Amino acid sequence: MATEVAQLPPLKVFHRVLELPIIELALVKSAETYSRIKGSHQLVHWALTTAETSLNAATKQAIPIAVPIAKRLESPINFVDYTLCFGLDKIEEKVPMVKEKPEQIFKKAALGISHINDLIVTQATNLRDISWNKANQILDTHYGSVAVKGLDNTAVVVDKLIDRYFPATEEEKPKDINTQDEDKLLHTLQTFGHLSNKAARRVYLNIIQHLNIINKDGLLKAYISNLVEFLRFTKYLHTVNEKIRHVNGEKTEESQSEKEKSE
Repeated sequence: MATEVAQLPPLKVFHRVLELPIIELALVKSAETYSRIKGSHQLVHWALTTAETSLNAATKQAIPIAVPIAKRLESPINFVDYTLCFGLDKIEEKVPMVKEKPEQIFKKAALGISHINDLIVTQATNLRDISWNKANQILDTHYGSVAVKGLDNTAVVVDKLIDRYFPATEEEKPKDINTQDEDKLLHTLQTFGHLSNKAARRVYLNIIQHLNIINKDGLLKAYISNLVEFLRFTKYLHTVNEKIRHVNGEKTEESQSEKEKSE
């Protein structure tokens, strides 16, 4: 079989394609998958072995017929082989990645993605800094200073209202609002953040405190008990009404039947 195969016109493009790292990796993975499937079960092993034997026998029978035909078409085959090799050269020239190993391709792709992410982060940071500086420039003007001062005065009033209607608990530590800061935008954001967090914390703690007082005094249990009694009483009234309707219905039917008999 080896002598007969050597007589066939060699195809350089076939060997060059098989030598490409990606194709080589694909063939190795395919062979591993085929071997794993073949060894998974005795019946599968027997079926695939039989198919391999049949394919080898068919190949041996076809070679004596194919060799003379291939010899006659040797010139066209060589021309096609040369054309395909030329096309493969152009592909390797324009896309050098096809000659690289998969590990190198993955590494370059990861580096490219990391570089793009760095550019995006840098651009976003620059845009944030520009916007922040522009906002500070606006707040540094006369009208901006007036607005910041008005916000500070409003914040003081709101802070006092929170202390009045939602007093601090014993565990809470007092925090003052910083009204002097060179970065006016940061100062404004910190002021609003402080008031928002303080209001949410005070409301939550006051609700928890009132619930604890209700539980200690037993008011919650009494309320639930009264509610249950009210529901039971409502159900009892509903039952009584149903019985009254039933009795009235029976009396109406009896009176109608008596009228019919008298007629």
